[in-house]
Amino acid sequence: MIAAALVSVLAVCEPGAVARTPVEAVDAFMTAYNARDVEGVRAVLSPQARVLAGYGELTGARLTDNYRDVIFVADPPYVMRPLQQMTSGDLVAQTEAYTGGQTGAFTGLTVYRVEGGCIVEMSVNR
Repeated sequence: MIAAALVSVLAVCEPGAVARTPVEAVDAFMTAYNARDVEGVRAVLSPQARVLAGYGELTGARLTDNYRDVIFVADPPYVMRPLQQMTSGDLVAQTEAYTGGQTGAFTGLTVYRVEGGCIVEMSVNR
């Protein structure tokens, strides 16, 4: 029990605690997303991260809970694949193709803001 709690605490991304470029942070997020790895998501999203999407805004623990309870339980799972990417400073804008999932394939544009190696904001446009 203590070991599980310790792993959970250690897996939280604290801006400045990791040396990742914005592109590396986005790549780590996509890897965790495609593996349906909640701990991997926590390791790259700041605890204060916020996501703005068509369904509203999610922040902090509600955000990672949404991955665990909604997104990662979809059967078949969604798989995210980058199509094009543009970077500028702490921003990464990426068109993404999604396959699988209950609604089928779609594409979209996500803009990620990375601070100190952690994703602090995502604007998801589908």
